[in-house]
Amino acid sequence: MPARDAGAHFPANRGRMGSNFIRCILFDFADTLCSELYFTQLGPEFQSLATEAIFAGRNKSRWSVPWCRGTLTSKDIAEHLSQLTEINPKRIPASLDEKCSHLEFNPNIWRFAQRQRAQGRHTAIVSINFDVFSRVVVSAHKFDRIFDVVVNSADYGVDDKIVLCAIAFSRLEGCTFDNSLLIDDQIKNVEAFRKRGGMAHQYTNDDKFLEWERKWF
Repeated sequence: MPARDAGAHFPANRGRMGSNFIRCILFDFADTLCSELYFTQLGPEFQSLATEAIFAGRNKSRWSVPWCRGTLTSKDIAEHLSQLTEINPKRIPASLDEKCSHLEFNPNIWRFAQRQRAQGRHTAIVSINFDVFSRVVVSAHKFDRIFDVVVNSADYGVDDKIVLCAIAFSRLEGCTFDNSLLIDDQIKNVEAFRKRGGMAHQYTNDDKFLEWERKWF
């Protein structure tokens, strides 16, 4: 596993004032803006079962990846999970929607996102996520008002973060990799964004993010 990336990582020729060059900030959602799990409404045992059955090992390529690409829906996932439990398949998507309507966000990065937009920078959520994200999370939490753009992989049939970032830029005038910052918990996405000429920071936890923000913004 790659080492955790805790640095600021603005290009060296931009120095401490590298943040002045930023026109757009793109935020990952899962484990960055929000660290909550989607299946907790049905209890910890069901959450553990869902994690194993949908996201772990070979099950990830069979269920989670197609779900992120929009080729499976929440209904498909619910039917699969209901076969592994005695829970009615109609109850599972209802609980999923309920949880997604009442998510809590990591406070320091959430405040940072709102503050940066208030200061005039474009902000976007670029997420590798499921149909329930677009269908429930975005509207329930008014992301269309808080962020300039929201791009979700399930809506585009692709789970490549760089491709999704490019889609976001196509909807943000004057924004490119060269003048944008990605904040993401996945080191592979951080490194890929930098290779395209962008600035990037790997989110690890909210306290460390606040330290990073105070240093660079």
